Amino acid sequence: MLYKITKLTLEADHKLRIFYANESNIVVDFNPIIEKGGVLAKLAAPEFFAQVSIGENGRYIQWPEEIEFCADALWFESHPKDNKFQASNEELLTK
Repeated sequence: MLYKITKLTLEADHKLRIFYANESNIVVDFNPIIEKGGVLAKLAAPEFFAQVSIGENGRYIQWPEEIEFCADALWFESHPKDNKFQASNEELLTK
């Protein structure tokens, strides 16, 4: 199943509420990503963070300078049990 983002809202302290076409939503905390530094440290600036938008066909979120996060990856980060591919890979690794 491909997940499609339909709406975004900014939440406090570098968090986004992401609404999906399946009528559910998640809140993603970007602080751990920002703390790692590098190119994603730009997200710490409130003015930059607020520039987030939905990418083509709702398949990702994006910021200027080609910072993007896949709709599916964001979903599975919040719902790891839904990730059948990850589960099958883990099963293979334990055998």
